[in-house]
Amino acid sequence: MTYHLKIDLDRHGERWAMLFDAQGMPLFYPTLYNTTTLRGGRKSTSTQEQHLTAIKVLYEFCDQHGINLVNRIQKQEFLATGEIEGLSNACRAKKRGVKQSKVVSLKKGFTPPMVQVEATTHYIYLNAIAAYVKWLCETLLGTKVYTTDTARAVKAFLDGIKSRGVTGASKAGDDGAARGLTTTQTQRLMEITMPGSPLNPWRDPGVQIRNFLIVRILLVTGCRIGEVLNIRADTDIDWETSRLCIIRRADSKKDTRKKQPKVKTEQREIPLAQETVEAIQFYIRKVRKQIPNINATPYLFVTHKSGPTQGKALSLQAATDLYVAIREADPTLDISAHDQRHTWHHNFSKGMKTSGLSHEEIEALRRFLAGWKPGSTQAEKTYDKVNIREQAYKAQLALADARDVEIKKMKEALKTNG
Repeated sequence: MTYHLKIDLDRHGERWAMLFDAQGMPLFYPTLYNTTTLRGGRKSTSTQEQHLTAIKVLYEFCDQHGINLVNRIQKQEFLATGEIEGLSNACRAKKRGVKQSKVVSLKKGFTPPMVQVEATTHYIYLNAIAAYVKWLCETLLGTKVYTTDTARAVKAFLDGIKSRGVTGASKAGDDGAARGLTTTQTQRLMEITMPGSPLNPWRDPGVQIRNFLIVRILLVTGCRIGEVLNIRADTDIDWETSRLCIIRRADSKKDTRKKQPKVKTEQREIPLAQETVEAIQFYIRKVRKQIPNINATPYLFVTHKSGPTQGKALSLQAATDLYVAIREADPTLDISAHDQRHTWHHNFSKGMKTSGLSHEEIEALRRFLAGWKPGSTQAEKTYDKVNIREQAYKAQLALADARDVEIKKMKEALKTNG
């Protein structure tokens, strides 16, 4: 059976993620799970979608292998090791965004390699499935049937699922690689996205101005892409003080996007340089104003292309496609919008070295501008790896140089004494 995931927007502005069967009917248990556990636990729409995507993989796997999951749980005949391994492989297979090659191999028995999701996605899917299966076991078996032996069997079943994923230590990447753009990459990004550039992948001059402004705001503010798409042209920019206001608007009725870009951090104000303020004003007055249906949309960045979404708030998918176009224009520029947030943190660290402030004072400023709560360690854990790495390299080089000098002196002393 084919299943599909859909996000609905109700009249109150709240978004629902739901899983449907081939006839368009919501699946009973996944819907109950989402309502009581995910939505009931105040999980975001994106989290609901992530969990239901994993559950979709589970149900498709069960259908393909003739497994009636509900009956098996009720009989306490949990998935065997081979079945769990097959489910893990199903979670690895990438289904969305895979381009089918038109090249046909003449080699007999050739099977093209499976395109896989990232290890972190595989890890998330397996843990989401384990959480759902745990809930389903508790729901179907109930307290009367849930004996000590049953609990032990269920735990072994769930452990078998979760153990197929990467460990928490390797989830972020084995090498702990720092993200962000180098100076050369930033310059190349500007060359490609600059309005009028022969390298610019967008033909429409207005789209070029809009996309360059998005890239610019991400670079100079360190905001998340969702925060930038959440900016309202009518209220969020203080023209007198040149400050950008980042406001939380979860489930806003005025936001008609089914996948609503949300502010994940604290509300805050970010000072802007005059040139950036003027660039925003130019886009509003000379470009945005000319888009049909624009008066019904308060959000700064809108869809320019003609069609049913013209003049409406720009979607998260459109922002993702923006960086796909950049990567296609220059395949060596393998970046995303979030990489620019990392770049801002690196530039902030470099800029504050000569400020004369203590480390604690600098980090307090960083937390405020980034929208983190007091005491947050996000910088050290995630965003300041480039700066930490550079400082570590410098410290190591200084130690190595000093050691080399000592070794040189020892060698000279041995020659003299010899």
